[in-house]
Amino acid sequence: MASPLFIAKAQFTSAVLEAIKAAFPDAKIEAQDIEKSIAVPKSEMGDLSTSISFRLAKEMKKNPHEIALKISQGARGTKLVSNFTELNGYLNAALDTKAYSELVVGSVVSEKNRYGSMDIGKGGKVIVEFPGVNPNKPWHVGHVRNALLGSAISNILEFCGYSVERDDYIDDLGLQMAESLWGWLNLTDKPSGKFDQWLGEQYVSVNKELEKSEVKSAVNSLLSKLEVLDSKESQITRQMAERCVLAQNETAFSYGVYHDIMVFESDIVRGKLLDKALEVARRKGVLEKPEEGKYRGSTIVSMHKLAKYEKELSGGSEESKVLVRSNGAATYMAKDLAFHMWKMGITKSDFRYKKFVDQPNGKPLLGTCEDGDFKEFGNAKMAVNIIDARQRHEQLSMRAMFSLLGYEDLAKGIIHLPYGTVRIKGVDLSTRKGTWLGEGKNYTADDLLREVMDAAKKIVAESEKITDKSIVGSIANSVALAAIKFDFLKYAPESEITFSWDKALTFEGDTGPYCAYTYARATRVLERGGYKQPQATSMDQIGRGEDFELIKLIGGFAETVERAASEYRPNAITDYLLNIASLFSKFYEAMPILKGGETKEARLLLTFAARQVIGNALALLGISPIERM
Repeated sequence: MASPLFIAKAQFTSAVLEAIKAAFPDAKIEAQDIEKSIAVPKSEMGDLSTSISFRLAKEMKKNPHEIALKISQGARGTKLVSNFTELNGYLNAALDTKAYSELVVGSVVSEKNRYGSMDIGKGGKVIVEFPGVNPNKPWHVGHVRNALLGSAISNILEFCGYSVERDDYIDDLGLQMAESLWGWLNLTDKPSGKFDQWLGEQYVSVNKELEKSEVKSAVNSLLSKLEVLDSKESQITRQMAERCVLAQNETAFSYGVYHDIMVFESDIVRGKLLDKALEVARRKGVLEKPEEGKYRGSTIVSMHKLAKYEKELSGGSEESKVLVRSNGAATYMAKDLAFHMWKMGITKSDFRYKKFVDQPNGKPLLGTCEDGDFKEFGNAKMAVNIIDARQRHEQLSMRAMFSLLGYEDLAKGIIHLPYGTVRIKGVDLSTRKGTWLGEGKNYTADDLLREVMDAAKKIVAESEKITDKSIVGSIANSVALAAIKFDFLKYAPESEITFSWDKALTFEGDTGPYCAYTYARATRVLERGGYKQPQATSMDQIGRGEDFELIKLIGGFAETVERAASEYRPNAITDYLLNIASLFSKFYEAMPILKGGETKEARLLLTFAARQVIGNALALLGISPIERM
């Protein structure tokens, strides 16, 4: 079913276009021109507005005020839109209170948890890759932001009709793994506690040892051995990586973050994806292998060629992008290119998969492996990569490489969602330097959830509304996750965040718990009103106060969802949630729902609709609605 606001805008557009054609037959205006000009004005000016008169004024050399006035006089009302007026050159109209209210609440009642969903994806496949944490450390609070962004964007895209595959890339061959392997072989191989935490702490110790030249030399030797997949060193590292990822997944599951597959870099090498990608590039004639100079013996591509497709790459000091170093080692760029050529269906892989772990959502998490079963993954038309903003240059280079190879249409489908770093007291989080290690408590994802959970327990335990104390723990967990997820997602992805424990432990103000509390309050009102099954009722009693403002906000939910999907911005959903929570509170205070007399049924139905939409919006963020608070 189409969004109520879309339907109203369509009727508004049709009425305005008809009036323009009647008043100005020679005007070169189409429906889409009017659609692009529509805005929602302040309530006192109307419910819908268009600035189309200003465009006509330029075309016809007339005053926009006169044009808008003439259009308003000739515009005929529709079922949903009427009362056309002119103000300062703008053409405004009012929505029919009863008809629009019944359309909105009727849509919510019929669609329930699908209300606000779209079909802009039309079943097209998109791969969302996140969070890509190296398998030698625990998630810190910066990784939490990546994971929550990836999870929310996946939810939003699915809600908009895309077929979403959630992928996690496991870099088990990089330098960091060689360093951790050195620590395993030379410091201790007897872990204690949660494995990812222990391995991360050892990694910090290893990096202090790297100041010694002999250690650095030994690490470089191990790095070359990791590329030999049947070597003892490679096998130990894979076992270490899998053990770490298993521990990391405990963290992911505690945050409600799930994936479909994990692709290990060693399996990309084993499946010869890199060889296939380089062969395609060689066949297209875009690679060079200089015999002299600083790039001698390396396989490169000219930055000048790449800059033709991504202007931002021009003017830098880098002359060429190295894909394979002179010693035969592939760079990050080469491996990422190979992975994306598989993602987009250019190259095929004989990847085998086996169940890595059962996830709490009931779906198994599959991992690539040497001896599993063949499965159909990859081959998407769009790939969204949730990657640190500092990797923008690499991501642009990889996308430009696609265009250079002749896959310009596929290149348009490669989306880098750059997110700002999470800083601690002005310092970047660094696993290598150990800035995630704090005094008393660390800045890991596990510590964050534990601390916020403890604070939430105290608040929930003191609530007089919760008489069954056996559910305090589950409610506190939901409150804690609502607080963390909302706080990380309410910022524009590209903005930096400075993390502090004081902020993390705040539950008041513009927070997830505030929105969850609004849901619980609406639930309580419906229970007290004996409202079990929503029934269509006349909305004659809806007036032009907080009740209709709430109707209008509910009616426009799909537009917010569409913007969040097209711009990859979960913060559009958090903004909407804060608006609807605030407006429901005003409605609740100004219009006593259960004492409304003949308006009671209409107001209960509106309460149900608001509650449903809040629940739908929370679900997109991965936040479970809370029935009691």
